[in-house]
Order: sequence, then C-alpha cells, then structure tokens
Amino acid sequence: MEKTTPIECLIVDDHPAICFALKAILEKTPGFTASSAADGVRAMALIKENPPSLVILDIMLARLDGLEVLTRIKQFDPAIKVLILTGLSAEQYAMRTLRGGAEGFINKNIDLHDIPLICRQILDGYCYYPDFCLKQRIAELTTPEAENPLSTLSDREISVLRHLLDGKSIKEIADLLLLSNKTISTYKARLFEKTGTHDLERLKQLMEQQ
Repeated sequence: MEKTTPIECLIVDDHPAICFALKAILEKTPGFTASSAADGVRAMALIKENPPSLVILDIMLARLDGLEVLTRIKQFDPAIKVLILTGLSAEQYAMRTLRGGAEGFINKNIDLHDIPLICRQILDGYCYYPDFCLKQRIAELTTPEAENPLSTLSDREISVLRHLLDGKSIKEIADLLLLSNKTISTYKARLFEKTGTHDLERLKQLMEQQ
C-alpha cells in the first residue's frame, strides 16, 4: 500500500509554548508533520529552503512582522496556504490579512486541538474567517463608502503604528524590525501624513474601527 506524503506545516510564533503545543498536536494528527520558527526572517529562510503546504503565522513577530511575512510568502509561492493565528483582534487585522491573501484568521483563545481540522479545511480550498469579514468584503466590492484613513497605509506602516501605540520608541521599533532609526522615522512621518493626524489616541480609535 502506497504511503501518503505527510502535509508539511510551518508554525511561526515567538512564544515557545505555542510552538511546542501546536507542533505536538499536529504531529499526533495523521497526515501532518510540523516545524517551527520564532521570527519572520527565520521563517522565510525555512520556507525558501523547504516550502511547506501551510504556514500557521502570528502577526506580532520580531525582525519581520507577520503581515510582511504574509506578503513575502505569497510573492514567493501563492500556492502556500497561510492561517493567521494571533492574539490581536480580528476587527483590526482580519480584513487586512484577507486582502493580503491569507486563507484563514483565528485568535489564540481558540482550543488548539481544533487547528488540525481548520488546517484540513484550508488545504481543501476553503477560507476560515469570522463571518463579518465576508459581509465586509462583499460590501467593499458592491457599495462605495467612506474609507478609513488607515486603509491607505502599507503593512509596514501599520506595523510601525502598532508599535507606536504600544508606547515603543523609534529606536525600539527599529531594533524590532531590523531597520534604521531614520527609516522608522520616515514611516512614522508618512503614516501621519496619510492619516492627516499626529494624534495617537485618534489613530488608536481608527484601528478599532477597521
């Protein structure tokens, strides 16, 4: 009897406990094998070395933010499926990841034992997103409406904004994203220009409205 090639999954998360638990769950599930990476740079290196069928990806990562990793994965090989697993709110980030090409978005408060089934559904060609995302996507395509200023920001600018809202300094953000202080300052100035405000509290409110 011919053996079925196991489905390779890459878990990208900077929390060792999440990686360990999810890897153990997937490898106990027939037909799956799993590896892990703790940051975006390492993840992309592994993906290019041995492309997985599916990547389970956090958004809050050092070195390369998860949103940028998503973009790079889809540029490298659009056939690689991506399931976003994050502690960040779906209201703020799910639509952005859907537009970026991810096939699913779930919050870390989910029972991790449900993830193999979700992975199988995604690999079978289904998307796994909160209901409001489908309704919002249809509305975007059919009904012109006032645009949230944050929708004009790039994924990198959104990453910088999130760190600013967390109270991080320019230097701290530069260290996290492996960029120069000058580059982060440029992103900061650009996002203020695009949104038309320097008020971080206002930008936080806009994030919550996305």
